[in-house]
Amino acid sequence: MKYRTASDLKDLLLEDFESVVNKIPQEKLDVYLYLHREFQNTYVPDDSLYQFIFRYFFRLDNPSLTNEFETSYFKLMEEQRKEERPNIVQITKSLYEIKNHKGNPTMQFPLAASMLHAINPEFPTYDSDIVKAFDFSSTYHLSGFEKKMKRYMKQYQHAYRTYTELIDDEAMEPMFKHFDERFRDYNLPKVKKLDLMTAQLGNIIQ
Repeated sequence: MKYRTASDLKDLLLEDFESVVNKIPQEKLDVYLYLHREFQNTYVPDDSLYQFIFRYFFRLDNPSLTNEFETSYFKLMEEQRKEERPNIVQITKSLYEIKNHKGNPTMQFPLAASMLHAINPEFPTYDSDIVKAFDFSSTYHLSGFEKKMKRYMKQYQHAYRTYTELIDDEAMEPMFKHFDERFRDYNLPKVKKLDLMTAQLGNIIQ
C-alpha cells in the first residue's frame, strides 16, 4: 500500500508554501498552546474548562460516544503524564473496550493520537486532514481490533518517519521561515509547525 512519501509531500507543500501557511487558522496555534501548556498545570479529570476546549479542538464531541468514554478518556490522559514512552496501542485498546451508545466497541485511534499530541507534539496528529495529506487508506472495511490497529500503526509510523525526514531537509527551510514570519510571537517546535502545515495541505487538497 503506497502512501505519500516525504518527497511527495515536500513537492506538494513547497508548490505554493506561502498560501498553505497563510491559510492556517491562528486559532489552531492558540488553542494547541493552551492545551499543551495547561496540561502541565492541571489535573485533567477535574478540569471541566480544559476538557471542554479539548473536546471542541480535537473533535471528541461525538454523538455515538458515551459520558463513560469521555470520563475514561481524560483519566487515561492524566495517567500518561507519568509515562516516559506512552503506548498508543494500549491507549487505543482501553478506549476500544468502552462500548458506544449502541453497545458496540469503537476504534478511536485518532483520538488516542490527539491525546498524545496534546501532551507532546513529537506524536503526530491523525485527523481527517492528515489522512488526506498522506493519502492513507481507510480501516473501515477491516474487521476486529488487531487488523485495524496494524493498519493504523503502519500509517502512524509512516507519518512519524516522514516528519523526521522533512524536518532535516534543507529544502523545507523557506516554508519554515515563512511560518515564523507569519506567526512571530509563537514558540512552537519544528515538528508542530510541520504538523500544522501538513494538516492545512490536506485541508486544501481536492
